[in-house]
Amino acid sequence: MIDQPSSSTARHRMWRSRRGAWSRVAGATATMLIVAATLAVPTMTYVSAEEAGSVSFLGKPDNGSDGAASEGLTMDLVRQFEAEPMAALGHTGQGIDVALIDTGVAPVPGLDAPGKVLFGPDLSNEGELQNLATLDTYGHGTHLAGIIAGNDGVEGGFKGMAPDSRIVSVKVAGATGETHIAQVVAAIDWVVEHRNTDGLNIRVLNLSLGREGIPSNLNDPLSAAVERAWDAGIVVVVAAGNRTNSSNGLDSPAVSPYVIATGGLNGRAVRDGVATWSSGGNAGRSPDLVAPGKSIVSLRVPGSTLDREYPQAAVGERFMKGSGTSQAAAVMSGSVALLLSAEPTLSPDQVKYLLVQNANDVQRNNILLDGAGKVRPDTAAENAAAAVNAPTQVHLPALGITSWAGIDSWAGGTWSGGTWSGGTWSGATWSGATWSGATWSGATWSGGTWSGATWSGATWSGATWSGGTWSGATWSGVSWSGLDAVSIGSDLAATLYEAG
Repeated sequence: MIDQPSSSTARHRMWRSRRGAWSRVAGATATMLIVAATLAVPTMTYVSAEEAGSVSFLGKPDNGSDGAASEGLTMDLVRQFEAEPMAALGHTGQGIDVALIDTGVAPVPGLDAPGKVLFGPDLSNEGELQNLATLDTYGHGTHLAGIIAGNDGVEGGFKGMAPDSRIVSVKVAGATGETHIAQVVAAIDWVVEHRNTDGLNIRVLNLSLGREGIPSNLNDPLSAAVERAWDAGIVVVVAAGNRTNSSNGLDSPAVSPYVIATGGLNGRAVRDGVATWSSGGNAGRSPDLVAPGKSIVSLRVPGSTLDREYPQAAVGERFMKGSGTSQAAAVMSGSVALLLSAEPTLSPDQVKYLLVQNANDVQRNNILLDGAGKVRPDTAAENAAAAVNAPTQVHLPALGITSWAGIDSWAGGTWSGGTWSGGTWSGATWSGATWSGATWSGATWSGGTWSGATWSGATWSGATWSGGTWSGATWSGVSWSGLDAVSIGSDLAATLYEAG
């Protein structure tokens, strides 16, 4: 049994005190690091379909169907066409923070340098477990963080698309890979409110997750949340979905026309075409762009759920290959960070305009699959002067408003056919961009972690959320949907310490 701290402050003090141990684990020899990272299988739902408000991660570890000889698409190859030309001009993502709302990030080599990953609140069911808070026990977030900003810091070492950018990790799911729209909306809200807190410069938000069955952004809480982030100056990159080319629609929040909805290429080049699993659009909404998303080789997480379930996806002892629009979205987020490091004054609308105008067409006469085509951040940077021609996006917003100015309450809203608990959450009103009409009380950044945070007076007590339920899914003790986070996390912790 893992001891639980009595408060969020205590938990983060323990996390900071243990960072040296985790760093030593991360620095273990490659032969000892036998761990995994990627995303949930496109054909597999880790959250029960009948659970209202459930959100799934959009990708999978490769299961070996490509043949044992297939080594996957390395980041060196992914970087070759677009990132390397940018690097030659000195644009490597420097000065840009990319928020990653996902399953956390583990301190594996490539993501363990001081200040490389900053941790926001852990909103998952593992947030109060001292050995698991902020860590990636599922294996999804670390794989994406590596694609976006991984950096070994040595010549010839592993590099993501924007190796000098930073990751701001907000964890919303634990070892089961399960999360809920309430957790995701709260995480997006935190990113918006703290985008410039204590030296942060969050310009990009990666959401490699989605919810099926949402026809448009109207009255959709995830769409409303990402549109607020966009309005606040954050470029939001969202995975389009993994429901095949004939899906006739994207997942939420990619359904929002404001964000950059990203489909997946079957390789790294235009000639490879759009992957068959990448969701196709309809007359109302299609992917904006596509990026490499097939068999992308990135960082593994030792002992994580996906590592144990997909050992055949391993590439050597340090990496894993995975496919999905999740990975494609990570490549896109890194591309946006590159463009912003070259042109930091660009607005989200200008970034989207430049990337769309300078993309390479993939599927001729079929924008339902590839939108404008393959992303080319290098060409977009070369033609950045054209940003003055970028029109302001004008679409029907999720909340039916034209501006977020003066909007200070979510209460009383009806979302996708269901009421948002009458405007309350476990007795604490969701008011404006805060819980209980207050900000994250007592919140400060300390040593790259979020310390002293309470959820507006409703604190995480033990491992329960006020003893309540989340849309019918009971938060009981330390379990979620019947899966025991403590036992899974103990296995992970044991694996990590044995490696160290």
